[in-house]
Amino acid sequence: MKFCVFFRTSKVFGRKPIKNVSSKVTLFSLLKSFLPSELVVICDNTSHSQYKWFAERMPYVYLTKRGNCGSFRLALELSKLHPANIYYFVEDDHLHLPQQKEWLLEGLRFFDFVSLYDHPDKYTYYDYKDLHRKIFATKKGHFASSPSTVMTFACMQSTLKKTRNIFLDNRFTGLDRSYPDDHNLFLNLYESGYTLGTSLPGRSTHCERSHLSPFVDWSSYAIELQRQIKISRFNSLAI
Repeated sequence: MKFCVFFRTSKVFGRKPIKNVSSKVTLFSLLKSFLPSELVVICDNTSHSQYKWFAERMPYVYLTKRGNCGSFRLALELSKLHPANIYYFVEDDHLHLPQQKEWLLEGLRFFDFVSLYDHPDKYTYYDYKDLHRKIFATKKGHFASSPSTVMTFACMQSTLKKTRNIFLDNRFTGLDRSYPDDHNLFLNLYESGYTLGTSLPGRSTHCERSHLSPFVDWSSYAIELQRQIKISRFNSLAI
């Protein structure tokens, strides 16, 4: 299976992220599983130095000023130039554990869309007190059905083609929006007959302090990645 990962980054890294994490660290975490040639970086409204840092290290880097929704819509367009069997759309404030390909492949055996982020709100938020989920045991671990996720998700090329118009619906990713309405986007996909699953426990996390995937010490993991970056050629040389 051929993968293509669209990594979207900007000059703003989350609202209240955990310490020791940045877009450089989260990109490095993706490279634990993917080849540089499998990643496409979209630098949206970044500084010149940020763009230069990514451009010196990654083979495919696009510089834009389209905003959050605009950069996602661009990723959809760029999928035509970067053909793959599986597309993984990743926001820069998401940190990943290794073996991402294996987990995504297992999840996509059961669901149309897969997220490796185990949303903590599904356990505590009042709106989900009556949530019923289907649990699937795979060779890698468990996946649970979910009503929605964020804009970090994977799907097959065939699924992306069939749902393209939903993703481009102005209600969800319109250019007049400051950020995508991911919750209602995935509810609409569900109503259209598409399924979504998330790994249990999470193999990635949104880096916001109050929204971390449970059961992983993400701060310590970020520190370890920082240490690895400092001693690797990734820190100073192009890949």
